[in-house]
Amino acid sequence: MAHHSRKLSLKFFRRNQTSTDVEEKTPRKGGLLSSTVAITVLFSSAGLIFVFAWISWLFIFNPEKIVWLNKFLPEWAQIPFGYSEHPHTLREIQASLREQKQKFGETLALDKEENSFVLPVFQQRTNCQSNCQQLVALRVYQLAKDSEFQSQPEKYYRLATQLSVSGLEKSFVEGTPENDDTTTFLPLTTIKGFEGETPASGVWFNLQGQYKRGTDAIAYGQILYYNPVRSNLLQLLSWKSSNGQVPKWQQVTGSDAQELIIDQTVGLEPQLRIYQVKPTKLYLNPIQLDKILLKPPAIKDTAYQSALSIARSGLWTPALKSLKSIQKQRKNAFPAAAQAQIDLIRLHAEITQAQAEKSWASPSEQVLADLIDGRWDKALKVFQASSQNVQEISILLKADKGKLWKRVAAALEVNPQQPEVLSWAALIIAVQQGEESANSWLEKQPKMSKAILADIQDLLKRLKHNSAKS
Repeated sequence: MAHHSRKLSLKFFRRNQTSTDVEEKTPRKGGLLSSTVAITVLFSSAGLIFVFAWISWLFIFNPEKIVWLNKFLPEWAQIPFGYSEHPHTLREIQASLREQKQKFGETLALDKEENSFVLPVFQQRTNCQSNCQQLVALRVYQLAKDSEFQSQPEKYYRLATQLSVSGLEKSFVEGTPENDDTTTFLPLTTIKGFEGETPASGVWFNLQGQYKRGTDAIAYGQILYYNPVRSNLLQLLSWKSSNGQVPKWQQVTGSDAQELIIDQTVGLEPQLRIYQVKPTKLYLNPIQLDKILLKPPAIKDTAYQSALSIARSGLWTPALKSLKSIQKQRKNAFPAAAQAQIDLIRLHAEITQAQAEKSWASPSEQVLADLIDGRWDKALKVFQASSQNVQEISILLKADKGKLWKRVAAALEVNPQQPEVLSWAALIIAVQQGEESANSWLEKQPKMSKAILADIQDLLKRLKHNSAKS
């Protein structure tokens, strides 16, 4: 009987314990859910507070950065932005600038109806002798569509956005290392739109200045894009050109869109920078300018990579011939990136070919044009034509800072048994380092026949004989 009572007590105890466990687990689950919700709300609130704090900071210190918010707000909730709080006529805007001792340029229309425009703002440079008007800001105005202003005889405009303009660093324009202590800015003095077709749906502008260094006049500037969807101005690219050429839009590659070409050619050395318009995932900056580069090669093919290697050395025409041969052998077309690299090479080759086919008054200029285009045999015939040519061309070779040698080395890397290229290599070494160094170099060249070696040594003797006479 006692044993039976203990069993009942044990069952009762277990039932009570199970009930208690259930009661304990239920509140724990509910507490965990409540904690998760509370933490989520807390972080969301913190995020919203941070966003509002950021917008408030921009509104106080840099309001033009958040002018785009007005595009998503009803008219009654529009955020006022200082001068753009009330619309003004163009005459009132210009009068306000005069009061601030600033000058303004001609308006640049942003649409066919001229309902929006860019107004350049200039300021007088201190201690200036000529070309003293410096571009300091660009203001974008849009037609006020409020009913009270629509009925007015004059058009009223609101300030949509503005962009400060500071100029370009002198070290960038000169191509010299930056000075950590001071940074000198060269002013931008003009703004122009591009003529003809341009890519994207907005409007492109070129801000420009000019810097005189000795007898050279270096052109420099910035490429700007007005995005009509976001109503903002984007600074996309800084540029310079030692030959004074301004950027232009031209269809270079096989795509339908135009590319931006910046000509930085120095003497007979073509240097073209070509940029393509590419989309981005940024809200305020939806496009960017991407430079077409020859490195890395767009496809993994040994012959293609060799062609690009000699192109990078400056042998544009031989590189193009090699690439055309590869194209004939391939069944599939090149991808867009490879085609862009080929078109960049083609554009340079067109320039070097035209230069080489031109009749030059000076034998050294003719030889230089031929060597740049990879016309080794033709250049060698000019060298051999007279002792006067030998003397003049040897001066050219001595003055070479490595650009001609770079071409020679690249050509020999592809084919080390080209007699004309070997001849020019020996001539460059002989002029710059002496005949003994040239002969020593020739002895190290693989598989050179005795006939080729004899011909090259005859050239070296002519060079030595001419040097002794001079």
